[in-house]
Amino acid sequence: MQIQPTEAQLQAVTRLESAIHLQSGALAEKAVSEAFAVGLHPLYAQYLIFLAEVPWHSRHEDVVLALQRLRSPAAVGALERTAHAVHAYLAYDDGLALARKCTWALADIGTPEAHQALVRLSNCENAIIAGFARKRLNNWQRELKRKGL
Repeated sequence: MQIQPTEAQLQAVTRLESAIHLQSGALAEKAVSEAFAVGLHPLYAQYLIFLAEVPWHSRHEDVVLALQRLRSPAAVGALERTAHAVHAYLAYDDGLALARKCTWALADIGTPEAHQALVRLSNCENAIIAGFARKRLNNWQRELKRKGL
């Protein structure tokens, strides 16, 4: 059963739409913060999936965290691609936190498609990303409770 969105959540959707329409990083950052503040709702998923892959904002880690919490199966492809994304504002992060968060989100989504995305990531050329994915795959069964399946 899906919960009806509150008025505040509907307003957050409007702000996400506006940020995307205007391709405004500042508006996207505010809209993502607002989405967390008023409570994540499945209505946000399509906008967050889009925001995960565009380069014009600096909230990719928050977007991925929101997708992880929403556990939207529709986000699998975007999360797999985002794990490989390189953003100048994250250049300081040799640990690839965004990629790690993408693997966690895929693991928590927990669908067969998410599992396959992790398998592909575990075989990628970037050893760090591959290691993150292998860890999630190795813990797949142990983390079933997290998946909500």
